[in-house]
Amino acid sequence: MNRVALIGVITDIRERWLPSGEQAVIASLQIDRPDAGADRANAETRQPLPLRATGALARQLAALEDQSVQIQGYLRRRYYRRDGEPHWGQVEIWVEQCQRHAASAASNETS
Repeated sequence: MNRVALIGVITDIRERWLPSGEQAVIASLQIDRPDAGADRANAETRQPLPLRATGALARQLAALEDQSVQIQGYLRRRYYRRDGEPHWGQVEIWVEQCQRHAASAASNETS
């Protein structure tokens, strides 16, 4: 199935309003990349993954910006096109559950 569960930091919150009047959020989940050894020592250690959420989950994501969270959701591939440009697509995580990650909460309590 296309279900995912990830831990990362929410960044780049962009709020949108749907034609229905419902709030939507587009954001990034910064996840740690696996260590690839000396050959990739200069590579980025974090990788952004696009998130989408609506309604109460959108408000929850916006409130957790720059915090460590655990996300559960499903993958969805979306296709885009602008006038005169070829089609392109990306895989996004459509959030079904989001909660502050326990390790983050513990580290904030001790600091």
